[in-house]
Amino acid sequence: MSNPKEVPALPLKGYSLLDFQPDPTVVGISFDTEAGVFMFVATKEILDMLGQAFIHKAASMPSREQS
Repeated sequence: MSNPKEVPALPLKGYSLLDFQPDPTVVGISFDTEAGVFMFVATKEILDMLGQAFIHKAASMPSREQS
């Protein structure tokens, strides 16, 4: 795995979840960034873990209005 300090941080502009036609057990996740679109595929289990992690992290963060 790469060192996070060596990987550029690209602000997200948007995302899409897409059916992955070759394999119905995975979903495509498209992230739109300033550097272009990046596509990943994930299983149901990974989506569940990501969803829980995102909700947990978002709950612990201040909103921009509070900053």
